Amino acid sequence: MKIYSDESKKNVKEFLTKSTQNQERISITTDLKIDYRQPITDLKFKHQFCIFNTKQKLNRDIHTYITQEKVDKKRNI
Repeated sequence: MKIYSDESKKNVKEFLTKSTQNQERISITTDLKIDYRQPITDLKFKHQFCIFNTKQKLNRDIHTYITQEKVDKKRNI
């Protein structure tokens, strides 16, 4: 199996094509990287997002929102 220097759309598609040869293409679960989406769609996989990565991103986004003082710190929730 070839090692790629980056995760470009081209490399992702090539990797998935080679690594799923002679296998039924059903679904792939990935993190939330944008560059994975188009190659997975092109290859006709169902694309699922990892629950752990999704929760992690959501928590990070909420934390960023709160720490950027977009939420009034004096207001009790």
